[in-house]
Amino acid sequence: MKKLFYIILLIPFFSLAFTKEGFYTIDSNGWVAKSTPAGDVFICNTCDNLVQVQISYGPEADVNAPFHNADQFVKAFDTQEKKNKFADMLIKSGIPAEGYDIKIIKVSDDYLGGSKAIMYSAIVKMPGDNASRETTLVTMHKNRLVKFSANFYENTLDEKSATAIDNLSKSLVFTKG
Repeated sequence: MKKLFYIILLIPFFSLAFTKEGFYTIDSNGWVAKSTPAGDVFICNTCDNLVQVQISYGPEADVNAPFHNADQFVKAFDTQEKKNKFADMLIKSGIPAEGYDIKIIKVSDDYLGGSKAIMYSAIVKMPGDNASRETTLVTMHKNRLVKFSANFYENTLDEKSATAIDNLSKSLVFTKG
């Protein structure tokens, strides 16, 4: 009986899932998860180079907003031009205006947590000849914009890191209701 008690006590320590109560669950095996005011940050602890993912939720959409769910959101950006403008606006809103050069290299439809999403990938050249890559998936969940952003230095993403990001994104499950 004593052995069973210790096994039950240790189960939470071996849990590989991270839960954002009321929003999502994700398999964080191989990642260090930290909650911040801006969202949840996951740092890959099995990758050879720095790889970070942030999952963030925006405020709840106003009743008069043009979209309230993932299908409406993706439909609102029904042309490549609209998707490109959205990606450009979104990435520029998160980076200082001076000293950074942003080149969006891909924008397409995708999925996140089983919901339709818009994906963009960009190279961001920073002061000091550093460059990073950002790949972001954006969707709507519970009447809020959700961003899943993977960041890493340009030319450092190896197969192991790419697989870790892919596994993390595919494991995300949005809560219902």
